[in-house]
Amino acid sequence: DFSSSWVGFRVAEVLSPGGEVEAVGRTPVVSGQLDASGSVIESALIEVDLTTITSDRERRDPAIQRALGTNDYPTATFAFSEPVDLGAVPIEGEPFNVSVPGTITIRDVTQDVEFELQGQRAGDVVVVVGSLPVDFTSFDVTMPTAPIVVSVEDSGDLEWQLFLTRDADMADDEMAEEDMADDEMADDEA
Repeated sequence: DFSSSWVGFRVAEVLSPGGEVEAVGRTPVVSGQLDASGSVIESALIEVDLTTITSDRERRDPAIQRALGTNDYPTATFAFSEPVDLGAVPIEGEPFNVSVPGTITIRDVTQDVEFELQGQRAGDVVVVVGSLPVDFTSFDVTMPTAPIVVSVEDSGDLEWQLFLTRDADMADDEMAEEDMADDEMADDEA
């Protein structure tokens, strides 16, 4: 899906029958806040509603929910651990790459991570994508089992596509500040 935000995972498994397959799960229920000043992202916090993850096989979904323990741990988070300088404010249509240090929390287990983030500005939206190899068991995730499942790898990839937009209230406040600054400049020139 190239039209909305989502966060998900990809992991290899062996099914009987079916053989080797790739399990893919995603949720569009993603929220967060990113604070930026010029070309520097001062902080970011992304929250993911794990209770809404669905996979490419409906029968797999209850096992995913059990493995993630969503009754007790319904939310996963990603936070920047330090400011990130993009080098310049993103220019319309020009892709950018940046290395991002941060933390990921799943099942109340927090891990330090660093990954490459790719992005591009399209009008008032900045689209960022990325993936990160992870060992799910390091987050106390017990890989799902079922009669049809021969095995599931402990490691896989977290993936995301985020459409970042300005908060309407913030944009209005910034426009009001710009208007006030313009009025002050006009008063100074008069």
